[in-house]
Amino acid sequence: MNPNHNLQWHPLLHDPSCERKAKPRATGLTMVIDQGIGPRMFEEMLAIAAPYIDFIKLGFGTSTLYPFDVLRQKILLANEAGVRIYPGGTFFEIAYQCDLLNSYLETLARAGFNCVEVSDGSISMPGDVRSSLIKMCVSQGFAVISECGKKVSGTNLTMDELEETLYKDLEAGSSYVIVEGRESGMNVGIYDKQGKPDYEFLCAVETLIPKSIRNRLIWEAPMRQQQIDFIRFFGRNVNMGNIQPSETYSLESLRRGLRSDTLSEAVIESN
Repeated sequence: MNPNHNLQWHPLLHDPSCERKAKPRATGLTMVIDQGIGPRMFEEMLAIAAPYIDFIKLGFGTSTLYPFDVLRQKILLANEAGVRIYPGGTFFEIAYQCDLLNSYLETLARAGFNCVEVSDGSISMPGDVRSSLIKMCVSQGFAVISECGKKVSGTNLTMDELEETLYKDLEAGSSYVIVEGRESGMNVGIYDKQGKPDYEFLCAVETLIPKSIRNRLIWEAPMRQQQIDFIRFFGRNVNMGNIQPSETYSLESLRRGLRSDTLSEAVIESN
């Protein structure tokens, strides 16, 4: 039997939910965290998964550890694939603490980055300073993704903190605001020691924050059950981050109802 190079799945088999939109999209965003995968694996990831990835974060301060030609290669590959790539917020915090933000942003621009994360998860930063730094990054041509919450284990994010940070950051020019969950997704932000989200907090978000603003949140959800929980609570087009490269297809399958965990809802919705 000759392979059929024009093979196309029935639309309902490709997306039983009938809800997923092609890029560029404003909701249903997936942010993948790259903690140091090699250039070949990076290229392969984009070759098969670029349609399902909106952002790639080079975790922590890893950007400075790459040979410059490798870093440039990753940035160029991401740009060519239509994926926004940026360094982790910890790197920004280090530059701020060292009073090297101008040098940091200049180097990012020369490297080819056009997106930056602004955060204060590991440091103290006055709110007015944070807003001014977001404005500074935007004025220099960077798209800004900011982050809300602290990285210290056992630190809980309050609704007042989220609302204040969210509205101030968006007003200053942030495109999206990440809700801290770290790479573990446990005992930080809105997660307990087992990684279960605080549903009372999620209900408050749904009640108090208009959907148009809520859609500007990216929830760090590194654990598969967390991804399932967020899809079931907020819907298939909730924005999620800190997804491992190997989990990109798994998450997209969950979004579309191509995994048993979300299959029944997708089949019911499409009929």
